[in-house]
Amino acid sequence: MKADSILSIRCEAKGQEVWTDRQLNVSRPPTDRQLADYFATYRPDVVIYIETPFSEKLYSMAHSHGCKVVGIVMHETYMVSRLEADLLVCPCATAFTKAHGNKQLLFLPIGLKMFPFKLRKGHTFVASIGYGGVNDRRQVAKIVEAFNGLKDPEARLIINSQADLPRGVKVDDSRITLNQKTYPEPKDVYSEGDIAISPIAYGGYERGILEAMASGMPCLTMNADPMNLFQHDPDFLIEPERRWTLNGQWVRNTVYSEVSADTLREKMAWLLTIPTAEYSRWARAQAEAQSWESEIPYLETWLDAIRSVL
Repeated sequence: MKADSILSIRCEAKGQEVWTDRQLNVSRPPTDRQLADYFATYRPDVVIYIETPFSEKLYSMAHSHGCKVVGIVMHETYMVSRLEADLLVCPCATAFTKAHGNKQLLFLPIGLKMFPFKLRKGHTFVASIGYGGVNDRRQVAKIVEAFNGLKDPEARLIINSQADLPRGVKVDDSRITLNQKTYPEPKDVYSEGDIAISPIAYGGYERGILEAMASGMPCLTMNADPMNLFQHDPDFLIEPERRWTLNGQWVRNTVYSEVSADTLREKMAWLLTIPTAEYSRWARAQAEAQSWESEIPYLETWLDAIRSVL
């Protein structure tokens, strides 16, 4: 199997992904003609889809061209009836329990070269919320409410967003900076600030936690799967105020771990007092241990899993 024969199929990038010529990049679920042309042009050995296959014909069409299919499914995947593949890879335990068929539980590491380390010494908070998500899964409203309750006039919060803030969330505190844009490179998201605030109610892959830590940012997040698979320091894990089951148009049977604004504010007040540089080094060390470059043979494990379908 040649390395360049493993291809992936994804929907249009939202600004963070890096594409190659041998990837099928479409702005909507691919048509049968697009899929047929793709297989005829590239003749791949393996197609890897991420999250969902986007087409009910992918599995059968791939097989008709002698191609195998690997699916990497995330925590919140809702179309489990369509998750057909020769191998289903679940990068977190919750996804594993939801997926059907031939599945393996494989941890999803991080590439350190994409996120150079920067020693953080200050106390500026950074909340990178991307496109938000159903039911304000990034809990932006709680972040803003908690920060507004901090009495320290020197406290600062940066919100990186690729879309409008959730309905009803207003930024009217001069201590808050809203960066509403798409960054050229993933590492640029972590170029400013010192401490990541990421109280995610339910996660997909949530490797943004690892990205922040690799960049030198201590990361405060929820004590819930998959977030607590990445953050191992209990001081940086928040216990949910309550958990409830979310069933929406895009998300099915997903546990929503709701944060208390009071608890979040208390944690943020504590973070304003920590020796950031010390925790910055520890954050990087955590990320290094969970990287492709670590002593754990993550890469070989993944390659063995993909080779198994051949």
